[in-house]
Amino acid sequence: MTHYLAPITRSLALIALMLLAGCQPKRALPDLPTMDLAGTQTSVREVIGASLAAARKNPNDAALVARLGMALHAHHQLAAATQAYDRAVGLDPTQPDYPYYWGSTLAADGHYIDAVAPLRAALKLRDSFPARLLLADTLYASGQAAEARREYETLLAADESLAAAHYGLGRCSTGLQAQAAFQRAIELFPQYGAARFALAGVYRQRGQRAQADAALVNYERDKLFAPPLDDPAMAAVQALDASATGLLRASQSLDRQGQLRPAAALQRRALAADPKLAQAWVNLISLYARLHQPEEAEAAYRQAIELEPHNAEAHYNFGVFCFQADRFPQAQKAFEAAVAADPRHAEALDSWGAVVEQSGAWDRAATLYRRAIAAQPSLRLAYFHLGRILANQRRFPEAIAAFEQSVDPIDDQSPSFLYALGATHARASSTAQATARAVQILERARAEAVRWRQTPLAAAIERDLATLKNRPLPP
Repeated sequence: MTHYLAPITRSLALIALMLLAGCQPKRALPDLPTMDLAGTQTSVREVIGASLAAARKNPNDAALVARLGMALHAHHQLAAATQAYDRAVGLDPTQPDYPYYWGSTLAADGHYIDAVAPLRAALKLRDSFPARLLLADTLYASGQAAEARREYETLLAADESLAAAHYGLGRCSTGLQAQAAFQRAIELFPQYGAARFALAGVYRQRGQRAQADAALVNYERDKLFAPPLDDPAMAAVQALDASATGLLRASQSLDRQGQLRPAAALQRRALAADPKLAQAWVNLISLYARLHQPEEAEAAYRQAIELEPHNAEAHYNFGVFCFQADRFPQAQKAFEAAVAADPRHAEALDSWGAVVEQSGAWDRAATLYRRAIAAQPSLRLAYFHLGRILANQRRFPEAIAAFEQSVDPIDDQSPSFLYALGATHARASSTAQATARAVQILERARAEAVRWRQTPLAAAIERDLATLKNRPLPP
């Protein structure tokens, strides 16, 4: 019986909605939107033009009208998209995506109060995290904080790991409660720029200036970052974005999935739409490097810096490419250029330190690693690199302190970092207490290596553990 409950419930809900609609006077459908596409990019004009032609041919086909709305929505033609979605909902009030899209364009256009009703209608047809989160955000933006709080709490009761819901709850709260909510959002998504800014505001209100400044470290870099949300309905809209910036976003998504060749193809399409789009050339440096196309990577670097000579990311990407090809002088020059363009580019500082370390200039490398940590306290690799130098200098307490900062959060890098931490404990002292601590850490490192399927590393840790356990203790 349980298997059939959801479909039956949904069917009854649809019947109820249709019966209710039948008792109401039928509202007039809005016309299809009219627009002037002159001046838009050719690729954008083609996508919107095709959807508009199909909708005009069959203006009472809800799917085609909604498709027009999606094409307009994808290219930020919000007023026209709203009009198309409004018509689609009138033509088919049982399709949950249509009111969700309608509410989202109204909210994006600043019509928060008007957006609430279609978003509630969408949730009656199908409950979903994205639609409920948007409703909560819209209620908050419209000044209905108490109702917004209830929606955020509903989301968190279903899934405590939703960083955006914690952030929203923090905005509906004050004092320590707001602080705790923002901190939890940042724990779940460390690059959450809006949550960091909000947390800094709470600290300032409480007179905690140092904590406020710490919360804003790297805010300028991260201010546009927000936690990803699995939203297939909105992904379908974004997939229609044929603008240069839309193609960049689609390429970055493919890149994260490891689909490097399709990602590079989309970057080239973006450049065809906008040849002066420096970011596409910057992205292609990294993509071509990982595709083992060195000539193309160098050409992309030249194009990027011709358009933007002080683009830190372009210099950094080229530096990584050169470092991996053992072209250390060129790598150092590129990392230096990246830091000159952005003195707080932590990854460039760390990578510059790695090049310098190759030459044996340990103290200079350590200085660069410390600068990287000051710029980005969460950069674990810089702690690891610094700890390695300190251990080689036999400054074991400092090395251990650095390695301890590199271990968490646990991911595929942690086995190596734990290995270094355990080995340093073993080198620091041969007492029974120090040996027991080293064994404990190395056993954890081995377990993590096994969990992440790092078989050679697990075998190396196993050999060191055997040696350590058989090491004679001092009298």
